[in-house]
Amino acid sequence: MDPSFDADPVAEFIQQKGLKVSTVLLTHGHFDHYYGLPSLQSQLPELKHVLLHSADLELWNAGGSAQVFLSTVLHLPQPDRLLQDEEILYLGNYVIRVLHTPGHTPGSVVFYIPEIATAFCGDLIFYHGVGRTDMPGSNYRQLKESIQNKIFTLPPQTTLISGHGPATSVAEEVENNPFFH
Repeated sequence: MDPSFDADPVAEFIQQKGLKVSTVLLTHGHFDHYYGLPSLQSQLPELKHVLLHSADLELWNAGGSAQVFLSTVLHLPQPDRLLQDEEILYLGNYVIRVLHTPGHTPGSVVFYIPEIATAFCGDLIFYHGVGRTDMPGSNYRQLKESIQNKIFTLPPQTTLISGHGPATSVAEEVENNPFFH
């Protein structure tokens, strides 16, 4: 999920554990969440599939806003599959619910695994914070609505793993996130 800049430790971990990874899930189309993908794919030949929400395809095709921060823009082949809200994915015996949570980007998603009460949130919500909404395609009102309607309705004990910073929980953010008080 979201292979950022330095893919080497991820590839090394996968190889050491003897795992076979065929698919990368992307929480959104910003370059800092997929810049390590070419390196990861070159080290893991079985890694063939990239999944992204359909509403972020335009952002993906434009280089994921990399031009704002970097001198080079990474252009990659099209994702293999475009995700939709409430789609169900499977990882072994685990069900992964795709929750479309626009705001940070039009196609931001959260990957929620009910069996382990864990949600991978990308840049939607952080420990006592929320994702940026000053980038092209972002929308603060949508971001707050996504959090209130899709995250704060998950069980309170759900662990929230964001793209940056420490993990938190639904209960912690409902109670203490300053953007909602």
